[in-house]
Amino acid sequence: MTDLNSTDAPLDGGPFAGFDLGAFDEPARRAILEASQDFRDVLAGRKPSFARTDVDAPLPADGGSHGYVGRGYRLWVCRSLSSFGGVDGYVYGPVLSFDQDIAPGNERSLAATRFYTAAQLHALLAQA
Repeated sequence: MTDLNSTDAPLDGGPFAGFDLGAFDEPARRAILEASQDFRDVLAGRKPSFARTDVDAPLPADGGSHGYVGRGYRLWVCRSLSSFGGVDGYVYGPVLSFDQDIAPGNERSLAATRFYTAAQLHALLAQA
């Protein structure tokens, strides 16, 4: 497990890449560390390591999106049926929304979605 007091905790590859974890106060430090890992997990086609299924999230009817809740944040794994230029597929990726006490500014959400064909998304999810 990552030491939350360490300044070299793994934020690379996530929405806070290049930041020193020590720059964040608690409880934001734990929320940012865990949310960053969950974000990277989803980008790699895996289920989140920390956040758990959000039983209060509405049931999606879009192709398989799923809501999770973590300490200080919510994670929406977008998996929405889409079509671009006659090519059918999915928009897939993580959407993080931090609680007001963690991110009191104007924007509390970070996302990294992209378009995949069904075969591409299947390959990503199969390798996880």
